[in-house]
Amino acid sequence: MSSVVPAVAPVRAARYRFVVLGVVWCAYLVVFLSRLCVGPLSPFLKDSFHLSHAQIGWLTSATAVAYAPTLVLAGWLVDHIGARRALIIGTLITGVSVGAVALAPSYEVMLLLLACSGFGCGFIYPTAVKAIMMWFPQQERATAVGVNQSAVNISGMLGAAIMPSLALSLGWQSGFVLAAIMAFVICGVAVVFYRDPRPGESAALVPVAPRAGAAAAPEAQLAAPEAQLAAASAFSELEQGLPLVTGDERLDRAAVNPGFLAVLRSRDILLEGFAAMFLCVIEFSALAQLVLFLKGDWAFTAVAAGGLLAFCQGAGAIGKPISGLVSDRLLGGRRRPALMALAGLAGVACAILALIRPGQTPALWLALALLGVGGVGWGGLLGTLAGETAGPAAAGAAAGVTAALDNIGIFVGPPLFGWIVDRTGSYAPAWWTMVGAALLAVALLAFVREPRRSMSRPDADGSFELGGRPVRDAVTQMPPP
Repeated sequence: MSSVVPAVAPVRAARYRFVVLGVVWCAYLVVFLSRLCVGPLSPFLKDSFHLSHAQIGWLTSATAVAYAPTLVLAGWLVDHIGARRALIIGTLITGVSVGAVALAPSYEVMLLLLACSGFGCGFIYPTAVKAIMMWFPQQERATAVGVNQSAVNISGMLGAAIMPSLALSLGWQSGFVLAAIMAFVICGVAVVFYRDPRPGESAALVPVAPRAGAAAAPEAQLAAPEAQLAAASAFSELEQGLPLVTGDERLDRAAVNPGFLAVLRSRDILLEGFAAMFLCVIEFSALAQLVLFLKGDWAFTAVAAGGLLAFCQGAGAIGKPISGLVSDRLLGGRRRPALMALAGLAGVACAILALIRPGQTPALWLALALLGVGGVGWGGLLGTLAGETAGPAAAGAAAGVTAALDNIGIFVGPPLFGWIVDRTGSYAPAWWTMVGAALLAVALLAFVREPRRSMSRPDADGSFELGGRPVRDAVTQMPPP
């Protein structure tokens, strides 16, 4: 006797996915507020500890020392212990470490504590990707990840707008105290409001309407969405060289170790990760050095320069969900063309910043807007592409591996940018270096093979097409739950 999913389950899953998005968005906000403190506080830190541009860059990169290896571990761990536990662990460690930064008596101690905060921050990205892959259907994921990634830019906007004024009034320590308090609050929010899917409850249960004119049987209408997710996962993973999974969370976890090894061997995931590395060189170099650039070359005050940094972050916050919508709706779920366009915009922005001179204010605003959209707004799409390349069962591992690679860029980019400025006495060569990084990212993305995951709506017998191929027979061959 076949079992039928209760009709109320799809409705509950469909509604709760927005609660999930809200919780992981808040966690992202806190983690990146702590990571992006250095940029808006850089003039005050530079004066307090008598630092060079390269040393300011190392403060931004310090988190990446622990963040990158933690991403790989957390990507594997979240597939084992679930997103809820990983979310709580990450926000708690972040709050403790960032709060301790405010007590740092020297530059060296601050470097060490910022590095320790990376252990907590590293849990959040793979956890967020895993949660979205579990709770959102394929046709909504790029938009959901784009909305979630906008928290990075909102946190940057808040930090850039608030922290210089806080530092003027209460000292640079107040910025880190604020980030720590927010981390503890969001840890409590995760405890109260977030839960992992129950057995039989996931993105598979988000209702999908049958094809127009089809008279689907009641049981087929209810059971088809589960078959869709299972078959989509299976075909995606077979095409990408990943292990076959059923879409059932209990069975997926049994295959997570082979899935993790397959992720490390996946040509496309590695290409995505190295492209992200070059994009992170641009993003975090700009976030670390932009305030100093505007204060030094353009004679803005620290507060005014922070406001321009907030504008750049705001452009990224708007660009992430919009680029996700373009990818989901206008490009039919294709991620690579949109990512290549964003990398190109980042390169154009850096070229403008290298060429313009003080007084050319309209060009500066244009460059900052393009830098926000392209150089800061790419993360949501790349996270979606990595998660879809691996499939739901290995989404956490894929997110961890790609983010670990992009953190090489976070580690190298800001101090390299600062070293170039210190050696040449000019920001222009550093911005041209960022143009080169953008071109390398475009070149790597050009070789990525996108997973064929486009699904049509189900026919009356519960069958459907995946990438133009019928998949009902594949579903019947999958192991029973």
